Amino acid sequence: MYVYRCPSPTVEDRKEIFRDVIPAAMRQYGTDSAKRMYFIDYPIDEPNDINFCVAVLDGSKGPYVQDWPEEKALCLFFHGDYDEIPEVRERLVAYARQQGLKLKGTCRNIYLEGPPHHKDKSKFVTQVALPLVQDEL
Repeated sequence: MYVYRCPSPTVEDRKEIFRDVIPAAMRQYGTDSAKRMYFIDYPIDEPNDINFCVAVLDGSKGPYVQDWPEEKALCLFFHGDYDEIPEVRERLVAYARQQGLKLKGTCRNIYLEGPPHHKDKSKFVTQVALPLVQDEL
């Protein structure tokens, strides 16, 4: 995983940062299209402290490359504008707490379909995932 950490307070900021991060990762390491390719990862209580993540080929080594294990997570697929994701995340966190699930404290927005695919923001598809504490599984 190519991981670039950078504070980012707005959706527009994040789009601009990803416009730089994605090609940088691809040029240096290639991409692993068998995995979820582009996502952000951030603490639930600090949603502007962003890890911009790009799936790169296994065996890649470098200053921004990290090995991330697969994790179980509570997820949903959201269809709509990125600006609505914070409300969706909060509803998912509330559901997890109501069900007694222990969260790791991070959230991932995995971008499946977005600006390259649709002009209409209501058609964007984002997987919102809350990794779970391992002993809960």
